[in-house]
Amino acid sequence: MNPQRKVGEVVLDVDNISLAFGGVKAIQEVSFDVREGEVRAIIGSNGAGKSSMLNCINGFYHPQHGTITYKGVKRARMRTHDAAAQGVARTFQNIALFRGMTTLDNIDRAQSEDEIKLLLAGLAHRPGACRRAQAPRGS
Repeated sequence: MNPQRKVGEVVLDVDNISLAFGGVKAIQEVSFDVREGEVRAIIGSNGAGKSSMLNCINGFYHPQHGTITYKGVKRARMRTHDAAAQGVARTFQNIALFRGMTTLDNIDRAQSEDEIKLLLAGLAHRPGACRRAQAPRGS
């Protein structure tokens, strides 16, 4: 850890989260916290539950057990667009980058107005909004 980086109060507290799909236990009793100024990673092999955990945090999945607290507020049955409005969102892995551009150039390109609308519509899980965002301007 960088000695100049200051770590503050707990921003995200994940406590004893369990999630199952039928008989398949995707996540079992996972707990961790993230403090202000801290960088954390969720790592594991394929099928370990990384995406399922992120989907619980962003409100796409609702765990059967445990609590998720963000900035002091418990987030039970959070809807994805409410989570996004609070600054909690996720992106999806996409290896379709523009060839010949740096990583920073690709990120800058992704910030065009229409692509932001598509991202937000996807986060809100509203297919109709995606169609509106793709419509040509003035139509």
